[in-house]
Amino acid sequence: MAQMMSALGRLTSRSRMRRELAGQNVKLSPTDMWLVDRVSEFGPARMSELATWQSVDRSTMTTQVSRLEKLGLVQRAPAPEDRRAIVVSVTEAGRTLHEESRAAACTAFDSMLADWTDQERQQLTESLSRLVDSLEKHLSTKSEDHSTER
Repeated sequence: MAQMMSALGRLTSRSRMRRELAGQNVKLSPTDMWLVDRVSEFGPARMSELATWQSVDRSTMTTQVSRLEKLGLVQRAPAPEDRRAIVVSVTEAGRTLHEESRAAACTAFDSMLADWTDQERQQLTESLSRLVDSLEKHLSTKSEDHSTER
């Protein structure tokens, strides 16, 4: 299991793989792309929610959002219910980037898994979904443990 996870991490971190999954023209870091994807999929979110989601402090999130805002991919505005809070939303350019990168990822996976049966693809999808759920649960539990230690 450890060897497989190491190999998976090595392969998915290769720049060629990242370009195939995100689209050849994407120049964003994986972290920046995750943020654009998150806001595209789930809608506007407070800066504090995004910082918690990425497990970073607010100043790091502010820097990241500023970079994406300068690229025209997201925008910030005061929250309607609390003008002190800032809400981040995706722009049309960000939404287009998200859709193009999703299409590129689907094309890449279709090519990589071309010789897999529908049943094998379904099993992979179910197993990966379960893995993601387990990882998120594990990390949220660890995060809660650290917050009670302070």
